[in-house]
This record gives sequence, C-alpha cells and structure tokens, in this order.
Amino acid sequence: MVFGGQAPGGDTANTEDWNGSAWTEVANLAQTNKEQGGMGNRVAALSVGGWIGSVGAVVYEWDWTATLGTGAWASGGTLNNTGRFAATFGTQTASLIGSRRTSPSASSNTSEEYDGSSWTEGSDQNTARGYGAGFGTQTAGVAVGGSGPDDECEEYDGTNWTESGDLNTARYFGSNGATGTQTAGLAIGGNSTGKTGETETYDGSTWSETHDLNTSRSHNASGGGGSQTAALSIGGSSPSIVAIVESWDGSSWTEITDCNTARIGHGGFGTQTSALTYGGETPSMTTNTEEWDGTTWTEVANLATARQGLGSSGATAQLGVAAGGNPASANSTDATEEWTQAQNIKVIAD
Repeated sequence: MVFGGQAPGGDTANTEDWNGSAWTEVANLAQTNKEQGGMGNRVAALSVGGWIGSVGAVVYEWDWTATLGTGAWASGGTLNNTGRFAATFGTQTASLIGSRRTSPSASSNTSEEYDGSSWTEGSDQNTARGYGAGFGTQTAGVAVGGSGPDDECEEYDGTNWTESGDLNTARYFGSNGATGTQTAGLAIGGNSTGKTGETETYDGSTWSETHDLNTSRSHNASGGGGSQTAALSIGGSSPSIVAIVESWDGSSWTEITDCNTARIGHGGFGTQTSALTYGGETPSMTTNTEEWDGTTWTEVANLATARQGLGSSGATAQLGVAAGGNPASANSTDATEEWTQAQNIKVIAD
C-alpha cells in the first residue's frame, strides 16, 4: 500500500492498495501529506509525521479489516453496445468488456474500455463469441472459451487482441468462470459436451489440466482478484441451480460454506477470502448481493436491476463493476452499476 506524497499536481492524500496484480484506489488520508514515515502492511499500517503545509506531528492508523463501511451500488456509464455473457476483466476504474452475446443466436466481437465513468469502444476481438470468461487487467488481459463450445484464447495488451494457446477442453462458461493474471490464469468448470469440473492453468502461452472441481458445473462465478493458487468457484448449474462454493489452494478444490442464494449466470469479484457475488437467475432474475469474509456469506445492498449474464470487474470486494447482462424485461442491457465499500482511516495522535 502507498499513501500521500507529492504528485504532479501537488501534495496528495491519495491511497492505493496492491493485491499482487493490480493497484486500486481506496480511502485517502484525512489531509495531504508528504515526507512522512510509513510502516506496517496493507491490513494494518501507520503514517507518521510529514509535511502538511508545515512540519506535522500527526499520526494516522490504517485498519483495513475493522473499518469497512456499508457497501452500495450506484449507476455507472452505459455501454455503447448492449450484451450479455461477455468476457470481462480489470478494476472499477480500468475495466474491459469483450465479445458478448447480443441475442439468443448471435454474438459480437466488439470490446469496450471503462475509465470509471464512461465506456469507449476499443479494438475488436478476433473471434465473435458469447459465454467466454475473462481475467487480468485492462492492459494485460485474457478472454477464453465461449459459445460453441470454443477452445480459443485471446490476449489483450491495452490496444490489440492476439490469439494465444487453446484450452485443452473447449467450453463455455457464463462470463465469470476464470481468474488470475495474463501470465498465471485459471479456467474453472463450464459446459463442454455437458457440465464439466475441469480446471486448467495458464502460463501466458499454454493451458495445462489440473484437478477438477468436486461438483461439475457451468455458469459459476469466480473473483477478479483471485489467483492461480487462491480462488473461489461460486454457485452455478450442475445442472440444477446450486449454492455450492469451492475454494482452490493451487492443487485441489475444497467445498466450503454455501452462499445463501443458489444462482446461475451471476457476477463476482474479489479474492478467496473477501469476495462479492450478485445478480443471476434463481430461476427468476435477482438483484441479491452477498459478501464473503472468508468464513460467512452475508446479504448486503442489492443491485438496482435484476439480471443474469453480467460482466464483472474488480480486484477487491470493495470496488467493482457489473456491466450489461440479461434482465427479465429485455434480451440484454447497456446498464452499468458500480459497487463501492469505503474504508476509513482514523487519527490516533496529533
């Protein structure tokens, strides 16, 4: 975690958190501060002294786990092209949504980038498809699998799409069945000739089969902040709609606490120990949102629009994006909602 300092526009209170693959802006210092001392880690840290217009004796304590506020969804920028079940990756302020389903029988190869307020059309993917899965960052991401089923894998460098190594098992996912980075990814379950539990790892060029899920399923959700050695698989179709959650440790899957609402086609972002899942079909469309703290699922503030097939981006459970999808009233939507759960910093000495 980094905080304060001098930026091109002057002294700053800005705070950013690093989760191992991406930087995310979190709660700022109470005032601009530079040349201070820093100690601790991303969960518990101190900012000591510094320059706050004069030499200051102020000390700030950062407590990630104990100071989370109540999360809420808010409207974001609308997509240029409606769609559902799109490979999506990135963060709340730097996201990409790729090739997507535009009707029950048609797909588009368009992609769009999000800057935290608006979507801008980018380069087209090489292959039009829906039901792919995505992982990585806006400038180093991967879209894999899709309707067909499809085994193709494409990498994005922030400008162009390039074909990479194919999956061993062609499959379609439900847009949220993968996680990790462009050089260390994980594809989880899906639908091939039937529901599959097959899990594959990606090293930046080649996919390798590893241990299967305990329960084969498609239309499950993972988390954008997960990794090749620490991930979740949440809910899905087995073919019945299930609330099963499994945790990945890099070598095997272990069934853990079920989420409260069984669902398919839902969204998800965050990490193995701090995640959010939302929306989906139960079989009716739902706005329901649940938060995972590593032990328990808790219902929190709901989406504004009930839908399935949402594109999901978010490295942490505190900041994320849900884009597009299939609401009950329409084939697909261009709506975007942003999830924000604030962290607070308290002054412990002056």
